[in-house]
Amino acid sequence: MRRHSIALLAATVLAAGTVVTCPPPIPIRSADDDQVFVVGEAIMAGDADDEPGRVEASPADAQNAGGVKADVDTSCSDQSYALKTWKVAGTLTWLYNADGAPPAVANTALQAITNAGNTVAKGANRCGLPTTFTTVYKYGGAATVKPQVASDLTCTGNDGKSVTGWGSLPPKVLAYTCTFFNSKGAVIASDLLIDNVAYTWFTTMPAGCAGQLYDLETTMTHERLHTAGLAHVDQTRNAAQTMTPASAPCDTSRRLLGAGDYAGLKAAGTVR
Repeated sequence: MRRHSIALLAATVLAAGTVVTCPPPIPIRSADDDQVFVVGEAIMAGDADDEPGRVEASPADAQNAGGVKADVDTSCSDQSYALKTWKVAGTLTWLYNADGAPPAVANTALQAITNAGNTVAKGANRCGLPTTFTTVYKYGGAATVKPQVASDLTCTGNDGKSVTGWGSLPPKVLAYTCTFFNSKGAVIASDLLIDNVAYTWFTTMPAGCAGQLYDLETTMTHERLHTAGLAHVDQTRNAAQTMTPASAPCDTSRRLLGAGDYAGLKAAGTVR
């Protein structure tokens, strides 16, 4: 057995006044000598009064419109994206551990998570762009093992399995993904932990939605985009894109990709 090191790359998130940093992982052993890297990425809980996807018109535009400020939806006009150094090539098979799933979504969470993976794999979007991407996010069945994500945001090791599950996360963190990839940039595994302590989830938005209720599918689409190799964009300038660092309560507008998310996946391409 040769020593097989896991190197930590930049994994700091700044959102809603909170800084989240993933501590260095512990080296492990493997049967091959290819170096493996791991990066952790979060999605944060945003403010209830956030309005994703809309920006105020400039004063000149407001004057030209008769003095009334109009909002502009930038979902399909903003093509901003940021890339990491890894990509999913071909098929990523993931497992689901339902232990600890909140009762409100226990029966529907798997479908929402599956929907999010399919959205990223095919490039499903809000802008009428072709959904012709060929990556596959395949549900491989139930898991008994936990995601290798500790409650302090430590990526705890690489067992070669991509597991999505539930557990406690630090304040303001809705979900956290640890993605393992090799020196060629190919994803080996991607573990995802969803908070089941501080926040309340829904898969169908309730009537009169209010308070700290968050859409599971929107959150999972964001995290699957991390697995695919996309990084965060600016929370204010790129508010319509799914890859903003924070998500507002009761928001389902970013379940599908914006133009920037789509462009990022297209730019990432496949691993060569």
